[in-house]
Amino acid sequence: MRKTILTTLLVAGLTIATTAHAQVLKLGVKGGINYTHIKYTNGELAHKDRSGFFVGPTLKLALPTLPIGFDISALYDEREFETGEEVQGEFNIKISPMKVKLKQVTIPVNLRFTFGNSKTLALYLFGGPQFGFNINDKDPLKDQARTWTYEDSNFSVNLGAGILLVNAVQVSFNYNIDCGKSGEMTVDDAYQTARKHESKANAWQLGAAIYF
Repeated sequence: MRKTILTTLLVAGLTIATTAHAQVLKLGVKGGINYTHIKYTNGELAHKDRSGFFVGPTLKLALPTLPIGFDISALYDEREFETGEEVQGEFNIKISPMKVKLKQVTIPVNLRFTFGNSKTLALYLFGGPQFGFNINDKDPLKDQARTWTYEDSNFSVNLGAGILLVNAVQVSFNYNIDCGKSGEMTVDDAYQTARKHESKANAWQLGAAIYF
């Protein structure tokens, strides 16, 4: 009889723990597109913003009795833009824009505030830090008059909002604000005076995630 009671309690405890775990912690896959907006800290250079993408696993932690939760992801993040300026001097030199592609592994850690029933339809706001690690080649990009040097890592912040459907599918929109620098452009003005321009690669991001 005692064994039966203990077995029943053990099974009930495991069932409750499994159910609570399923409600609180969810693993999924996240992906989406970037639209990079490059900014320079030492004057403005001619540039053209372009789109990129991100994809990778994500983990969502929700507190059952509170509208607060967290999510953390490990994403492959690729951003692309054209940057530089036409270099002209006494020889009327013109150089085509330099195409820069940033390839990073990013780890966003966001705090979430949820409004509504996550089992059906809920809105949420989120924000938090993001850590990026460069996986580009270490060698800088070079042309006739410019050199682009990649940063090994960078720190940024996310601010955004989203919709969660049946606690399994979410769509989000956010702005990623670069707090450090993504790289440095050195420009030789008509091959005479070198000027350095630190860059910030901010991005609008539209994403979607599926949780299992």
